[in-house]
Amino acid sequence: MRKQKLINALLYAVECDGRIGRTKLLKFIFFVDLIYYNLRGTTLCGTTYIRMPKGPAEAAAFQLTSESNAYFDVKAPATSAHAGRRVPGDFFRRNTYEYRPRSKADLTIFTPYERVLLWSVLQWMKFKKTDLISDITHYFRLWKEFSDGEDIPLEYFQLNRRERMYLEQSGLHADGFERTFCTGILPLSTEVAGALHPLNAERIATVEEALDSFIAAYPLPALEIFYDAYLAWDDAYRSTLRRNPSHAPALATEGCDALCFVSHVVAAHRIPAVYGEEQLQEFCDTAERRFNNERAAIIRDNPLSLPPDSDGEVSALVDMAMRISRDLACSESPAGRR
Repeated sequence: MRKQKLINALLYAVECDGRIGRTKLLKFIFFVDLIYYNLRGTTLCGTTYIRMPKGPAEAAAFQLTSESNAYFDVKAPATSAHAGRRVPGDFFRRNTYEYRPRSKADLTIFTPYERVLLWSVLQWMKFKKTDLISDITHYFRLWKEFSDGEDIPLEYFQLNRRERMYLEQSGLHADGFERTFCTGILPLSTEVAGALHPLNAERIATVEEALDSFIAAYPLPALEIFYDAYLAWDDAYRSTLRRNPSHAPALATEGCDALCFVSHVVAAHRIPAVYGEEQLQEFCDTAERRFNNERAAIIRDNPLSLPPDSDGEVSALVDMAMRISRDLACSESPAGRR
């Protein structure tokens, strides 16, 4: 799937800017992966990055952009000694790569957050000179600490605080509550799903402490538009902890994508060309309904195992304990929260 996302991200970039050059295409993939890795702990498009003179380059993208293939017709720069000089017909020889896509980009394979991330990185690059974009990549340890031709371990994509601040100052966003939430809940969910079921009370309490800390740190009023959807996700997640923890990774991924999408749109001042305020509110309302429905389905399809002589009161008490934990976290949040 990652290879397909790489190919379609490149196709999308060429569709958006038919004059985009090879260096910008490679930097487009790099910055998408850099932001995604810092929010989600994995890359979106690439798997192998190589240190090159003008910045990191993804190996497969480097090959795809070098010569014609099943996805692009590629015209390489003119290599004549007279390249760039005026020749008969007032025609200047090409000094950059030219790309013509052989198929249309399939954006359905990307989530809403992934699509808006691709779009915003392209917009960020659009009016910047290629050399400036390359220079920005030279600030990071992932470029400084390696020599040309060496593979860059993906763990170097995890930026330190100073590098994240530099990226933000350069106009790209890879920090904030969404990074705290995603880097916390995604590995935790994998761990929970792999544990013996049912989880014991102590393990559930530990996870709920983490959930409570996320609620306490939730950035209102900046992301108030998503708050109700976030609490609906929180309810669904607490339910799956008790009833079927194997659902935790999928639910965590879904919650992270929705949160990252809204946070990214808000951070980019709602990106008017993509999402207006009404559309963003509709997205949040839809997410809230979806998470509520998922919680209802979890409860319906995974009844709690009760001793033979017990009744529904035990289940009600468990749900009440879950609600109390979440409500306490909400009440202890900074002033102004619901």
